[in-house]
Amino acid sequence: MIEIKDLKKSFGNKEVLRGVNLNIEEGKTNVIIGASGCGKSVLLKHIVGLLKPDEGHIYIDGEDITAMNEKQIYAIRKKFGFLFQSAALFDSMTVGENVGIALRENTLTPAPEINNIVSQKLRMVDLPGTEILMPSELSGGMRKRVGLARALATDPQYILYDEPTTGLDPITSETIDELMDSVARSKDPKVTSIIVTHDIFTVYEIGDRVAMMFEGKVHFNGTPDELRATSDPIVRQFLERTDEKKAKH
Repeated sequence: MIEIKDLKKSFGNKEVLRGVNLNIEEGKTNVIIGASGCGKSVLLKHIVGLLKPDEGHIYIDGEDITAMNEKQIYAIRKKFGFLFQSAALFDSMTVGENVGIALRENTLTPAPEINNIVSQKLRMVDLPGTEILMPSELSGGMRKRVGLARALATDPQYILYDEPTTGLDPITSETIDELMDSVARSKDPKVTSIIVTHDIFTVYEIGDRVAMMFEGKVHFNGTPDELRATSDPIVRQFLERTDEKKAKH
């Protein structure tokens, strides 16, 4: 389980996180929504120790990572897979090399076994036989799927997704949602997913829990059904503006 307590972070004079309190439920798909600049992605980077808070604590399975040194945090990160907003593939590597990089760099897994794992993960994201392709040969949706395969390669306990459907057309976005849901439901014990997104359809389609951030804090925390039913004016304004943008496109 991940517990976030009174987390604060500023960049210069700009307060981004102003006392975030949130529990990430184990084995659930946890979605974090909110307007641009409210601190969603900054929070995600704190969870994997890419950023250090000014105040507050983050507990990963009972361990406070805010008190850890870099070597200790590195060990904790092995529990995580991370799908970056841009997929962040290495352009000089093939698809297969991208997917297998964490296994090659961080484990003693033999090369033939790595190749088998890479093929298996690429099949999971509906990209069989693409190992020899270069990232430049892939569409945006394919790059996201390769990024997901890479995140899955080490069989992580937690998977973090930063805006996984941004920049994709609605059909491709739905495909990514279905893949994330399939990943979340396929493992035993189930993987814990944390998805930062602007896409309200992702919340309703695959979310178990949803937290809405507003002005650097968690303003709402509940189920997708509770989100849909709430009369909170700040939440309603966000949802209605999201619906208006969808209608225009």
